[in-house]
Amino acid sequence: MKRLSVLLPLLLLAAALPGRTALIDDMNAAREATRQGKLQQLVDITARTDGTALEMYPRYWLLAAQIDILPEAEVAAFLARYEGSPLADRLRGDWLKSLAKRGDWTVFEREWPRLVSWEAGSELHCDRLQLAIQRNDRALLAREGKPLWFTPRGLSDACAPVFEALFGMGLLDQEDGWRRLRLTFEANNPDFAAQLLPRLGLPAGIDAKRIRAVAANPTKALPTLALGTRGGRELALFAIGRAGRSDPDAGRALLARVAGQLPEADRRYAQSRLAYHAARRLDDRALDWYGDGLTLAQLDDESRDWYVRSALRLADWRAVANGIDAMPAEEQREVAWRYWRARAWQEAGKPAEAQQRFAELAGEHHFYGLLAREELGTVADTAAGHYKPSAEELLAVRQIPAVERALALLAMDWRSEAVREWNWGMRGLSDTQLLAAAEVARQSHWYDRAIYSAERTRTLHDFNLRFLAPYRDVTQGYARGLGLDEAWVYGLIRQESRFVQVARSGVGASGLMQLMPATARWVAKKMGVGYDAGAVNEVGTNVQLGTWYLKHVLDSLGSQPVLATAAYNAGPGRARNWRADRPLEGAIYAETIPFSETRDYVKKVMANAVYYAQAFGRGETSLKKRLGAIPPRGGNDAADDDDTP
Repeated sequence: MKRLSVLLPLLLLAAALPGRTALIDDMNAAREATRQGKLQQLVDITARTDGTALEMYPRYWLLAAQIDILPEAEVAAFLARYEGSPLADRLRGDWLKSLAKRGDWTVFEREWPRLVSWEAGSELHCDRLQLAIQRNDRALLAREGKPLWFTPRGLSDACAPVFEALFGMGLLDQEDGWRRLRLTFEANNPDFAAQLLPRLGLPAGIDAKRIRAVAANPTKALPTLALGTRGGRELALFAIGRAGRSDPDAGRALLARVAGQLPEADRRYAQSRLAYHAARRLDDRALDWYGDGLTLAQLDDESRDWYVRSALRLADWRAVANGIDAMPAEEQREVAWRYWRARAWQEAGKPAEAQQRFAELAGEHHFYGLLAREELGTVADTAAGHYKPSAEELLAVRQIPAVERALALLAMDWRSEAVREWNWGMRGLSDTQLLAAAEVARQSHWYDRAIYSAERTRTLHDFNLRFLAPYRDVTQGYARGLGLDEAWVYGLIRQESRFVQVARSGVGASGLMQLMPATARWVAKKMGVGYDAGAVNEVGTNVQLGTWYLKHVLDSLGSQPVLATAAYNAGPGRARNWRADRPLEGAIYAETIPFSETRDYVKKVMANAVYYAQAFGRGETSLKKRLGAIPPRGGNDAADDDDTP
């Protein structure tokens, strides 16, 4: 492969800087040339963009395309010239991968400490662990490598030599192989489970064909399993769990059929998984199933979480306390469990312990912090949080190289690259700098980054920047016209899109209110207005359709904002089914939503609404009152609209 150098003659450094339009054209052309592998064109563009704020991009693409054949000097020159930028870190990561492939561990070891961004279980991480193998660093392999094995999915090919070494060193053994197989079945990933069998020596009683049979029909497959083998028993446990995932009673029936042929530990395990599945399905019997011969110590973290949630739905505060106290110390420090433990103390008649925990939470700005404040007799107060940066502070932030590049990329509508640069530039900033950055973003109508920066402050806050309210003339009009609480609508939009007008989700939802195409089409038909798919991202159209749908969902769910919020994210049918046979405290309903995404969504939307009510000077500022009580199943529902998407 012919190598094309990015080290340009010095005379190019003095070349006239291109105008803004020419720069945009060059950058778009450079990105397209990269996609097409036209390296000579990239060299030409690099010459023209040199001296601009974005000069590193064509240079990076040119180097990255040739990373496996570049001499160290060219990589080092780029890293030195653009040190402290996200692209320099990215190129260093590319280079480290190449060095690992070449087996150049000396240079790899020197460069690794300078890398900023990498993820556990990634190719880069496993490359680093391969270096640990070369250096016989058993401590690092045990600390970072061994936990990767217990992942119920496949990892990078670079991790395979790490696992081989861990088994060879005795840091992993056959039991660990069986443990990962079970974790993979728990995650309902039978295809990957089949890939693990060679590591177990292709044990008797289990193979890919049998795994597929159990996955397809657990009830039919169970009698064919060889329960006298460990492989057969693991498949039986998979069959019981697979059936119990959708029907806990069916799972219990399968367990009863084979219980006498399973060791006690396997019976307890199957029982705990069935209790977990029942809890996830909000079955009131789950707590009894957990207590039928099981101890909290025998539950894994996930099962213990749902033990506590089951106890909350039944208002069994002793079980709530016991479940949280049985959690590892790190998990007990999570905000949800800190709040619910305090509530358990309160219900047990221990106000001193409860008040201390509420006081600790009250200084934090989130769902549980708001609830804790109200337990102490106060509500959210954002009046003091209005720090205004000076003109000098704003200018200083604009001159941060990553911010300068981010704003230039935003002007080109290269949003993903702009966001990466902006986020990089926020690292290590003080509270005053972060608020100045948030104001710079707001002035640029870059609302999601303004919120991002304002939310990162530690002690100095500006809630006007955290809870921006752009497009208010449009949103307020539609909300009031439908009788909707404006603060709630803004709370929802903030969570859906952070006011990115062109936001598009991975499943195809778009615009400020993240409407799915089918939903937008259905709403337009119901409203009697024309549907134009191209106009759904336009602010007025998106908010008009989105607020109408939100009002429709609210009315169909008995005017319960918590239910309507859950329905907006997960569908009205699910929101109805997540109720209980008795009234539920709104906070408990939110805490026990089975979908983690929706659970987090509802909490954030409802907390956002409180802050917006404060900002607008109208609306309910008590989160508890907003959450209210959720009526039981079958109560207070409007007739279902069968064609609701």
